[in-house]
Amino acid sequence: MPPVPSNDHANEGSTHVHPSKKLAIVDGMVVVQKMTKKPATVVTVKDFSECFNASVLSLTRGFDHIILVSDTYKQDSLKSTTRSKRRHGKASVQYQVKDDTNIKHITMSRFLSHERTKADLANYLANKTLEYNRYSDKVIVVSASGLTSSNG
Repeated sequence: MPPVPSNDHANEGSTHVHPSKKLAIVDGMVVVQKMTKKPATVVTVKDFSECFNASVLSLTRGFDHIILVSDTYKQDSLKSTTRSKRRHGKASVQYQVKDDTNIKHITMSRFLSHERTKADLANYLANKTLEYNRYSDKVIVVSASGLTSSNG
């Protein structure tokens, strides 16, 4: 078979159309705060993470790339001092953040009152979001506690 002649000028004057990609930046704790009224189906932290993931995907419908960010929680920060004052002297309780932690009868404000619990939840939700979207067509980047990961 004879070689096919090269036509280096075949694309001259043609326009290449590259589809534009849409990027969404989502503050994870804003999504959590919007979920303060937990559905009755939320019994465990894992259940909450599934609802969180559904909320993030609903918010970002039509986007190709999602960047999910969470604050870094430091105990000696100005934010921490402000939160402490809001509790009006009530002690915060640190909860374990694991798949089977039962949160059915705990209000989200109570659950999130301790800085360590909030930081652990941010990390947990970031990891679960990547896990749930491991095979997604969307590129998902998460950043929590200064660490960044993606599903790609």
